[in-house]
Amino acid sequence: MQKIGFPEMKSLDQIRSMAAGSAKNLSSFSSRPPHDSVSSGNFSNLKFTAENLLKEQVSMESDLELANSKLKKSRDHILALEEKLQNAFNDNAKLRVMQKEDEKLWRGMESKFSSTKTLCDQLTETLQHLASQVQEAEKDKEFFESKFSTSAEVIDSLKQQMQDLSLRLGAAEENIKSREKQLEELRLEKEQNENSYLSEQCRTATLLKEKDATITNSEAAIAEAKANIENLNFQIEKVRLELTSKEDEAKYLVGVKENLEQEKMDIQLNADNLSEKLINSDQEVKKLEGFVHSLATELHELDKKNLAFMENFDKLNVLYGTHLMLLEKDRDLSSDRAQRLFNQLQGEFLTVTFQKEALQSSGNELYEQREELKKAKESLVSQLVEERCSARQAIEKLESEAKCLVSKNAETEAVIAKLKEETEALLENLRASENKTEDLMQKLSLSELESKENYEKLQADAQRKAEDMEILQKESQSNQLRVHILSEEVNQLQSVIEDKELLIHQCKENEKMLYQKSTEDKELLAAAETKLVEAKKQYALMLENKQLELSRHLKELSQRNDQAINDIRRKYDDEKQEIINAEKEKVEKVTEDFSTKYDKELSDCKILTTRKEHESREFNLKAKHDEELRQTQIQAETELTERITTLRNEHDVQLKAFKCQYEDECKKLQEELDLQRSKEVTQRALLQMQWRVMSDKPPEEQEVSSRKEYSVSSVKVRAPRPASKRSQHITVIQDGDEQVARREYEVETNDGRTTKRRKTGGTVMFEEPRRRSTRITPKAKTPRSIAKVAAIRSNPPRSANNLGDLFSEGSLNPYADDPYAFY
Repeated sequence: MQKIGFPEMKSLDQIRSMAAGSAKNLSSFSSRPPHDSVSSGNFSNLKFTAENLLKEQVSMESDLELANSKLKKSRDHILALEEKLQNAFNDNAKLRVMQKEDEKLWRGMESKFSSTKTLCDQLTETLQHLASQVQEAEKDKEFFESKFSTSAEVIDSLKQQMQDLSLRLGAAEENIKSREKQLEELRLEKEQNENSYLSEQCRTATLLKEKDATITNSEAAIAEAKANIENLNFQIEKVRLELTSKEDEAKYLVGVKENLEQEKMDIQLNADNLSEKLINSDQEVKKLEGFVHSLATELHELDKKNLAFMENFDKLNVLYGTHLMLLEKDRDLSSDRAQRLFNQLQGEFLTVTFQKEALQSSGNELYEQREELKKAKESLVSQLVEERCSARQAIEKLESEAKCLVSKNAETEAVIAKLKEETEALLENLRASENKTEDLMQKLSLSELESKENYEKLQADAQRKAEDMEILQKESQSNQLRVHILSEEVNQLQSVIEDKELLIHQCKENEKMLYQKSTEDKELLAAAETKLVEAKKQYALMLENKQLELSRHLKELSQRNDQAINDIRRKYDDEKQEIINAEKEKVEKVTEDFSTKYDKELSDCKILTTRKEHESREFNLKAKHDEELRQTQIQAETELTERITTLRNEHDVQLKAFKCQYEDECKKLQEELDLQRSKEVTQRALLQMQWRVMSDKPPEEQEVSSRKEYSVSSVKVRAPRPASKRSQHITVIQDGDEQVARREYEVETNDGRTTKRRKTGGTVMFEEPRRRSTRITPKAKTPRSIAKVAAIRSNPPRSANNLGDLFSEGSLNPYADDPYAFY
């Protein structure tokens, strides 16, 4: 109790011991017979005072028990309050940490809100810009569609013209074949004529031999015919006249021969022209090969573009998959705090910004490609107009010049193939660009709304995109098929060119053979001319006959050629009419296909507009929902802060109230202890007065009574009895420490000094000097002090049941300090 701050309990225990000692003295007094009236009066006073003291002691004990119970309750309450304080302090620390974290989060949220607002503003601006670009692209699309319709019509007309040209080329080729056949027939006839000419030469040689023989015979007969010379001279003059006529005929035949030679020269010139045309055709073939190489490079570039487009599409699919994963995570983490949501939104906004930048770059590229396509289209239109004019001129020239059809046919076929490929490439590029623009716009809207859409709609979008993927794959497959078909056509063209090269080579070889034959014929003609000069006279009649036969034969050939040309023209007209009818049917089919395609595209555009409207409505609803969520979060945070402040204020008020109660109870307990101390002081003063009154007995009676009572008291002291903790420091010296003296004895007082008194005999008791009980300041209550208080409460001090017990405690024992006080 001293450690807890109640040192006065020791004095109470001393009072109890003194009361016990006084009770013993009273019992001893009561056992002895009273000697006089003074002792009886003192005893009655003592008894009365002892009873009063007992009553006061009982009341004090009851008060002490009440105070102890109050102390127990107050200590338990204080312990509970301390536990509450500790919990409150811990909660306050946690709440402060949470408040700091929430403040940090709120600041981060505000910064993120500001950044997201700026990003949203930028996105809205970009979307408006993209919407304007889309409107412009739609206008350009309509313009291009109108131009494409006109270009399709022009291409259809060109196709018809090309088909007409192809028919004419076929007819020209047939004419060429027929002319080649006629040339072969003429060659055969020429060979036959040459054979006949050789046979005639042989005949003329035989005739010359015969004539030589006749000349020899005539020379032999000259001598015989000298007599007849005059007659012969007359005949010779006649023969000269005939020879002059025959010379005129020979000159005519020479002119005919020169005409034939001129015809041969014309044929050679035609052959040279054909050789030059073949050279030109070789050059055109080389040009076509270069054009084929350029087409191959363009096809390679288209393949690269297709691969790039597929890679971009794969990247977009990957981004879409990542976006789906992020949305699933958002759905799973929707119950988490606002920080995670904003972190995920920030990541999504970063991805959206990156996608936006990529889409802007792709949009710029598409815009550049569109401008390039416009320029290419204008150049193509100009080229088409020029080529149309050139084609018309070529058609007119082909009608007049059938021999130049081969080269011009190749040129027109190359140009037409180039135009077809370029138009197909342009159409494919335009379709791809339109698809890209539509896909990009859809993906922009989806990328801005995907973070806020539901899982079912995302699945629907995934299915739609899978369908789009299948469509794009089909389109890529169709493009690949078209490329394969174009490669096959290029291979066919190459095979045709090779065949033409072979034919040209064969023609060249044939021309060489003809040239050799013509040289041989020239040599033979020179020999024949030498012979003809000699045989003019003999073969005049034969030449006339042959000229007639030749004229007949040429007339027959001209008639045959005219008939063949008329037949070819009839066939060409019939085939032309059939081709025109077939092309008309094809044009009608193509127009029907285009009408169906445009109807489908219109329906798709309507569906897209409805989707966009639906998506805009969803976006507005989700924005409203997000604003409501933000408002609820702000309200919740404000309510939390208000609750925390109210709890803190209430906690501080409770702490202050508990402190005030504790201080008031401590003050009350200190006041009660002061009162108890003052009562103990008064009791001590009364007891000292009683001892002085009792010391008026004679010394002999005091010595006898003291001896008797000391024996009794020593026995009681030596007997085992429970002693309080506060009286353990009081010890009684036993018989071994006693000193016997007849006249003097030494007594150790409370101060530790020894006094000498003269007596006849007896014993002297030595007592240890008492420690001064100083007032100890109240200390802080610890768990150990509380445990000690509980132990003291569990073992309360034994209360005196009677007057003898009260005086046997030692605090009221007059012999405790001085056993010979009554002598």
